Amino acid sequence: MAFSIKQFRSPRGCLSYIVSDTETKEALIIDPSVEVSIKEYTSFLKENELKLQFIIETHTHADHISSAQKVKEETGAKILQHKNAPSHLKDRTLSEETLNLGNTEVRFLYTPGHTDDCICILIGDAVFTGDTLLIGGTGRTDFQNGSSQDLYNSIWKKLMILSDSTKVYPAHNYKNQVNSTIGYERAHNPRLALSHDEFVTAMDAHHPQKPDLFDTAVAENSK
Repeated sequence: MAFSIKQFRSPRGCLSYIVSDTETKEALIIDPSVEVSIKEYTSFLKENELKLQFIIETHTHADHISSAQKVKEETGAKILQHKNAPSHLKDRTLSEETLNLGNTEVRFLYTPGHTDDCICILIGDAVFTGDTLLIGGTGRTDFQNGSSQDLYNSIWKKLMILSDSTKVYPAHNYKNQVNSTIGYERAHNPRLALSHDEFVTAMDAHHPQKPDLFDTAVAENSK
């Protein structure tokens, strides 16, 4: 199984990814955002002779507007989201399953907590964690059916059982970091140093300011 990863970073630190099977040239895109131009995505696909098969949302985003529908119009790829996602535009619903991207196996992990439609995507030695696990942090749990209890379970029962060498690719990073590893997060992420009860108490009390685009983004991404 040989695959490649291309990361796209918006000016505000939103991250999206194109993953492609190096033999068959089939590709998928994770969390496309209007903050990255459609041309940037499609030019990369064309320059590398890639055929986009799937558009995958790790969850319903609250801080930027998805460009999944526009990417679909340009490429014909199918939109995949967890079955709890409110959008009616998805072509296929996901739970916990696998699909093939050419010769590359793509495994979906249901990881609720930040929202109730969160998934992580395991491809070889890489896991795309959305807002479930961030570099040095985790997603918040105070809106969109979030649950601190569920987030703790998702992190420890789904992600921390992966190999320490597994590379972590989150949906956001504001310090220009490219990725991390499960082992690094286990050792250095302050939220992962908390006990179950400490984590739930801390996250239940964690109510940062809502993202600037919260109302617009949730409404647009839920259509």
